[in-house]
Amino acid sequence: MLMRRYLALMSVGLACGAFGVKLAAAEAGSDLPERRITAALQYPGVTLSPDDSVNVDLLIKNRGRSDETVLVEVLEAPKDWEVQIKRYSTVVSGVFVASKEDQTLNLTAKLKDKDAKKLPPGAHRFVVKAKTADGALEQTSAITVTVAGEQKAAQRVTIDTSYPTLRGPSGDKFQFSLEVRNDTDQDAVFNFRATAPSGWETSFKPAYESKQISSLQIQANQSKTIEMEATPPYNAQAGEYDFKVEVYSPKAKAEKDLKVVLTGTYALKAGTPNGLLSVVAERGQNASVTLLVQNKGSAAQREIKFSAFKPENWKVEFKPEKIENLEPGAFKQVEMTMTPGEQALIGDYSVNVQVEGEKANEDVEFRVTIRAASRWAWIGVGLIVLVVAGLTVMFRQLGRR
Repeated sequence: MLMRRYLALMSVGLACGAFGVKLAAAEAGSDLPERRITAALQYPGVTLSPDDSVNVDLLIKNRGRSDETVLVEVLEAPKDWEVQIKRYSTVVSGVFVASKEDQTLNLTAKLKDKDAKKLPPGAHRFVVKAKTADGALEQTSAITVTVAGEQKAAQRVTIDTSYPTLRGPSGDKFQFSLEVRNDTDQDAVFNFRATAPSGWETSFKPAYESKQISSLQIQANQSKTIEMEATPPYNAQAGEYDFKVEVYSPKAKAEKDLKVVLTGTYALKAGTPNGLLSVVAERGQNASVTLLVQNKGSAAQREIKFSAFKPENWKVEFKPEKIENLEPGAFKQVEMTMTPGEQALIGDYSVNVQVEGEKANEDVEFRVTIRAASRWAWIGVGLIVLVVAGLTVMFRQLGRR
């Protein structure tokens, strides 16, 4: 009996608890009106220097139970200004906001005159209106942008580096150490951007760290060191390449010009047109070989000279004796003449040809086979004939006896 009463009480308690949860959820949902939106620019007023740009977040919140499509438009803007509302880098005219969700758009403004490099001093007012798709709900928000005179422009950010120009071969990565100083009167998040030649890759990271970043917070009147890494494309030619680094925040901006000097890669290749490295020669007689020299690097090779490690009393000559200049990928034909010594014995010899470029070398080893001169071959044949004839006569005479 007691057990039955206990189970009955437990069932009632659980039912009441479930009802309480549902009731709380219903009451929480009932706190929201059917439709409600708020739209406001994040700051009602900002002060900029003439070198800054206007960039302010537009916050849109849906605090109703219904999802909404919110349309936005610029109601008021100074004359000769171009104003846009964006989502990231895309210009938009509205945004979908689900119930109890928030969305952030961005108001940007700049002068229509492309030649104007500075914002005009004074107060500039911008008004934005947001409304639902059916026009039932709408709200406006305004911001006043005050562009200070030159006395405020002293608040700035600076970029310093000890080595604005780096030099190295094409296969290297180049790291610039940049000290960014925040000379404004407040902490700020600074964004980094690099303008690089076509095909180059750039990235930013804190000093002595491997993670890549695109922005960094720097406290007022303090500095931090960042590194910009520049990687050339695999086929980059030797030469000078210019970069521009930009560091900017809503209140300040700085630029720094950097340069990479690629010395290129250095490599030479030498051989014969048919790929054979064997030569047949006679002692005391010239043997000619065509040598092809190619610049396999990405930098020009100058003053390419030739030499040979050869047996004693041999001569090796080259025509031309040197190549003044050989551009990347180019070929040059050189005629090599080898003259074995008069006393060279019949057999195989090794001649090592050295091609010495400005910053690269190449060795080619030839196997030279010395054979008997043609006249000695005929003399040998004649001697053999005489010996055979003599033996034949002798056998005949012995046979008659």
